[in-house]
Amino acid sequence: MEKYEYFGGTPEVGIVPKAPHAGPLVRHVFEQEHGRGGFAGKVTHTYHLYPPTNWLAAETRTLDGRAWAPHWESPLRPVGGTHHALEMAVPAEARDVYRGMARLVANATVAMNVTAPRAPMDYFFEHHAATLLFFVHQGGGTLETMFGPIEFRKGDFLIVPKGVTHRFELAPGPQYYWVYESFAGDPEKSEAPTTGQFITHSRSDYRFPRTLDTRNEAGRFEIVSKVDGVYTRRVHPTHPFDVVGWRGDYLPYRFAVEDVRPLVADRSHVPPSGHTIFKLPGCYICIFTVRSVEKEGMWLPFFHRNLDYLETLGYHFGDFFSGGGVVREGMVTLHPVGLPHGPKPASLKAFLDGRNPSVHHEVGIMADLANPTQVSEFALSLGKPDYMQSWAAYTTDPRFAHRGDRLAEVRALAERHAAARDELRPKYPERE
Repeated sequence: MEKYEYFGGTPEVGIVPKAPHAGPLVRHVFEQEHGRGGFAGKVTHTYHLYPPTNWLAAETRTLDGRAWAPHWESPLRPVGGTHHALEMAVPAEARDVYRGMARLVANATVAMNVTAPRAPMDYFFEHHAATLLFFVHQGGGTLETMFGPIEFRKGDFLIVPKGVTHRFELAPGPQYYWVYESFAGDPEKSEAPTTGQFITHSRSDYRFPRTLDTRNEAGRFEIVSKVDGVYTRRVHPTHPFDVVGWRGDYLPYRFAVEDVRPLVADRSHVPPSGHTIFKLPGCYICIFTVRSVEKEGMWLPFFHRNLDYLETLGYHFGDFFSGGGVVREGMVTLHPVGLPHGPKPASLKAFLDGRNPSVHHEVGIMADLANPTQVSEFALSLGKPDYMQSWAAYTTDPRFAHRGDRLAEVRALAERHAAARDELRPKYPERE
């Protein structure tokens, strides 16, 4: 009889029992459950050579957070009614990914941080209060996890679920990441019923670890965990990556920005929410990436005031289409609740002059955090003092400044264009 092969209902790698908590194998390896929602949410089971609770109790201690990661809990204050542009952070000393973490903004459920690691991690890390979403602005390397290694490079997202033991192995060269902590839930793929599950990307674009790197090693292995502002160190006599197999759907993964296939329109401007890739409780994350420019619609963002969110925008690549040369790669802008903003004068002049670029060569990472969101003292120390002057030409350039005949001009233009229709439309000869 022909032999058939089947896929299992749940991803699995390595040596695992036929089912969780069952079969003879569970008498020879040590099962550990990593689960959300109590015991009713996403879950993965790992199978270890040694008990995961074999810590050396006498060496467990609470660390001084102000010394260990001095800027991660940078004090917060209200943003107020001023726009901010933050320069890239330049660490005063070489620190690793987590000891150099610095908070920029935060609300009750999400925080945005920055880190520019220049030192290796000599410990493993677990975040016990949040799932971490990294965007790699500069650099690359390997994210080592108990589920297996994940190689990453510039332009990648890394999602590290709450509680996952991991460590960063950095490649040579500069490293710079924007890091989002989600305290109330894991990132969910954004999709709309009208566009389906393949815009702006597909779940098949996520890269999960598949190659186990089992370590049967003895020694002293330090793990640092974080809950709120409390950092705790524990030491184990065996390597934490002693995993011989795993099964489940609660996993770290990589997602490359080049796999985003943006929603575009010829006849109307797509609002920022149309570029959303992830939804978090109290936040949504959008990607503005390389894309064709609207042919007839407004290809710049319209002036707007966001009445429910603080808008953060990290400039990763290219000359951002609304920035008008004011912002540079690596900078982050903060546009607070209620305060109007939109294209800088140079960008609007390009639009009014019909200088359509055909393609937007840019990548920007926008994270909108629900109100009330506060800004950190560390972020304010990076602030560009004259950023509000970026729109100053709207008061001085004759094209935008007050004129006594402006109202009459607009009324005449409205009458002239009253019958205007899109060029890209169904054309019926009897109506032309």
